[in-house]
Amino acid sequence: MTRLGSIRGRITKNNHILPAMAFLVPFAIRLIPEILVGPYIMGFDTMGFYVPNTLAWLNEGIDLWGLLAVAPLFYTILMAIAAAGVPLIVALKVIPPLLLGVLGSSIYLYAHKGLGWSFIKSLAPALLGTIYFVALRVSWDMLRSELGLIFLFIVLTILAQIKNKSWRHYFLLTFAMFAVALSHQLAATIMLWIIFLKIVYTLYQKDVYKSLYLVVSSLPAATFFFFINFLSYTPALLVEYQNTTGSPLANWLGFSSYFAMLASEAGFFFYCFLPLIPLLLLSIKRFGTLQLRSWLLLIFILLLIPFSFVSPFRWLLLLIYPLSFYVTEALSKLSSHKPKHIRFSMQRIAVLYLILSTGILSFGFIFFPPETPFAYFNPEYLNYYQYQIPSSMQQNTISIKDFQATENALQWFKENENSTAIILTHVVFYSWALQTLNADQIRNYGFDDPLKSAGLARQEGHTQIFLIWWISGKGWYAQSTLPSAFQEVYHDGNIAIYHFNATA
Repeated sequence: MTRLGSIRGRITKNNHILPAMAFLVPFAIRLIPEILVGPYIMGFDTMGFYVPNTLAWLNEGIDLWGLLAVAPLFYTILMAIAAAGVPLIVALKVIPPLLLGVLGSSIYLYAHKGLGWSFIKSLAPALLGTIYFVALRVSWDMLRSELGLIFLFIVLTILAQIKNKSWRHYFLLTFAMFAVALSHQLAATIMLWIIFLKIVYTLYQKDVYKSLYLVVSSLPAATFFFFINFLSYTPALLVEYQNTTGSPLANWLGFSSYFAMLASEAGFFFYCFLPLIPLLLLSIKRFGTLQLRSWLLLIFILLLIPFSFVSPFRWLLLLIYPLSFYVTEALSKLSSHKPKHIRFSMQRIAVLYLILSTGILSFGFIFFPPETPFAYFNPEYLNYYQYQIPSSMQQNTISIKDFQATENALQWFKENENSTAIILTHVVFYSWALQTLNADQIRNYGFDDPLKSAGLARQEGHTQIFLIWWISGKGWYAQSTLPSAFQEVYHDGNIAIYHFNATA
């Protein structure tokens, strides 16, 4: 027996090692960028939304409807941790690696218990579905989505194991489904679609009682999901892309027409999954449970519908999870193929290819900084989707290079301007300002025009109006420079404080 075979044999005999690896490997890899960025947190949504929303609810009281509308489970956990005395920044550094590790375990559980795969085969989708660069991008800041996916795989596992009419199974299913609905809207949409098709399939099999039990089990989650989300989003559910006008989301994503939307989605799909396509082609027709096929079908249907409140690219990112199972099945099918005059089987060649391609892209995503990104993630070369796939994990709303300079700039404003002065912040600097300044000194203008925001502040009676942004020529988010009415009064590195002069 070769050394590789001996190692594989020992791992297979010690089956407890594989479930541990499903957690520990994703956890350890996700921990690397957290160490690289030091005491700061990563992720656009993490810094741009999780931090200010949590601080607002902790300091100003909970807006129940606002909390319910964003699927409250993650925020509830985060607020409970912060209320217990754990600093919010510390919590948001520890939680992402833990979430990715638990997601790996839930994928492993579904593969082994739900699909009946062997211990070692179950490990493959657990690793690919957590450390492939698309999965790392999800873990970068889509923390609520990850929490929903963890419960979604638990739901799929329970669903696959329901062979009788035991009320205990259906009670667990109800609880897990409601947890998905409380965690994230996209995960809940996938879950309810899968449940719906499962009910249709059981009716086709004339198993009326099982269908009835599934309907009853899904009622709490479905009721919560439709009540909250339809009331929140129905007024702006769909958008018609035109050449001259569109929704803010459509304009931000660059869709000038419906055809442009479809073309951009296709390009993003190939950008994300091109390394996996050779293996996917081997299994896409030969494998697929009802659950996984339903997942894929739903996403490809939704990609044809121009929703105004969610980016279609978010749906495409969630394809990595079912596709990980298809890739694993392709590897399994290749075990018996060994070309003549070649020492290694096709399976070993495919495994080596998958390890190298995943490793190169994922570690390039982790270790290269935003200013000098790995070529695949460089917007100047291949990454035309930098607002969906950042150039590096070493950033949140700004680059790791600008973290200290931003803190210094805000500290300068705090020490050098009196309490009547206010500072305007784009959404990318809002959380940074909240951690240094009093909230009543900050005016968050989101993604709007800073000049318009300054004019409104002046109409309110403010005379000392400042703004934080990058120095001229270095600005991100398609705004390299500011209007001439903003005059630089301080800078540190690439970050500057500007004073608004209405007469300029």
